[in-house]
Amino acid sequence: MNTISRRGMLRAVGAAAAGVALASGSVATASAAPAAVTATTTCAMQTLPVPADTYRSDAAAIDPTGRFIVGSAIVRRDTDTYPLLLWDRGQLTTFDAPVPGGTPVDVNRKGVVIGNGSTGLLSTPWRYRHGVGALLPVIDPADQTTVVAINTRGDIAGVGLTPAGHRYGMMWPADEPGTVRVINTPSANSVLTGLTDDGTIVGSSGLLEPTSWLRTPHGVLRPLTGPDGAGGTSVWAAAGHWAVGQGYQAGTLVGLRWDLRTRRPTVLDPRLDSSPTDVNAQGVVLAGNLLQRGNTVVTLPSPSPDHIIGGRAIADNATVIGFHNPRLAGGVRAVRWIGC
Repeated sequence: MNTISRRGMLRAVGAAAAGVALASGSVATASAAPAAVTATTTCAMQTLPVPADTYRSDAAAIDPTGRFIVGSAIVRRDTDTYPLLLWDRGQLTTFDAPVPGGTPVDVNRKGVVIGNGSTGLLSTPWRYRHGVGALLPVIDPADQTTVVAINTRGDIAGVGLTPAGHRYGMMWPADEPGTVRVINTPSANSVLTGLTDDGTIVGSSGLLEPTSWLRTPHGVLRPLTGPDGAGGTSVWAAAGHWAVGQGYQAGTLVGLRWDLRTRRPTVLDPRLDSSPTDVNAQGVVLAGNLLQRGNTVVTLPSPSPDHIIGGRAIADNATVIGFHNPRLAGGVRAVRWIGC
């Protein structure tokens, strides 16, 4: 599933305002009824195991089944090290990215991890599979290349950026190992933000007046508009036939969930952050430390109201991964919430 670290990177990627030519479609809206924020007695936070001498750790992504979680750590010994962490049903394996500065981005249900690193001043994508890390092929070695998502089949979506500032969508198809290709997007300045198991891609184009869209597995582009039927939307994550993001309703920025089958947006509960973090295949939305399931909002539990917690991603079984910060030096730890 998608992650806040990936999403933070994507939101920081600016694109010049550009027009978007998309196939038209009907758009409607249904606002979620306000519901009391609740917690359940079975919802619990668990700290994930880390290497000895870990100064801090974080969880970045979880696969749809909840089996695999990927993250990173700072280990303080004579010399600091920065291992990447892969938990399989809670059992920890550490590994190194095949490129300096490796940051994990996503993991699929087969335990394949993708991420980005740096070669000089360039962003370089990589994949870790069956215990082996390897660089992914790129369109042009002079371009900045980043991966954003991997699906169950092993397809990988990403973005390229030329030295001249031209941005283009990319796909590493699982059924064509060792290859990468440019894919069509609505404009020359589009950012891909999600990839579903059937190959649907979601993304946004433009900066001052962003417009969200989906790309079908057959390459057809369709708009994801706001509840007023207008643009000004940004999409951050997708799973199953759902996507989440934000847009405007009567001039107010609101969180949105789209049904990708109809492209109809639903306004999220106003108590959720207007920029939701993730969504699972059941349509459960994660926004910081809150979950919205139907019309019910659940607060993720924290050991203390003084501590800072945040969800990064949610699996289809509603396992949430993220971080717990007890406000102590080096106290940030990778955690998961179950039963919520």
